[in-house]
Amino acid sequence: VMQGLNRVLRRVLMALMAVTMFTQCRVAESSVAMRDVSIDGWTEPVTVSYNNTDPTPLRDLNVTLHINRHFTASDIALEITTLTPDSLRYTESITLPVEAEWPSNNTMAIDVELPYRRDVHFSHEGEYNIILRPLQNLQGVEAAGINFQTKR
Repeated sequence: VMQGLNRVLRRVLMALMAVTMFTQCRVAESSVAMRDVSIDGWTEPVTVSYNNTDPTPLRDLNVTLHINRHFTASDIALEITTLTPDSLRYTESITLPVEAEWPSNNTMAIDVELPYRRDVHFSHEGEYNIILRPLQNLQGVEAAGINFQTKR
């Protein structure tokens, strides 16, 4: 009887510890904005929007691609333009390394996250538009966008 009680208590304590650890962790809120691109190859710009309702927290931005087995690039060159609610425009050209890890041979498409900017401060409330323009024809990309991760 004592062994059975000890097993039950051990499981209860493990569950309580897991809940406590989870509530202590700071989980980033995430908002992904993506747009489909041409199945024949990504050559045209896509625009994604982010509605900023809280100008205080910092955010991490990741370029997110939904790719299929035809994607073979080891890096991608993009022109990224950000349009802010107060009409400012910032454009930069970047090259991001891509490491596609396929969970199995049967997996036909995956999402890859490419770190783009860390600790970004969107200082104004309103809509931010980000334009992603590939600087080369990218085969195997089905959708492209940005993952906005709010730090708390």
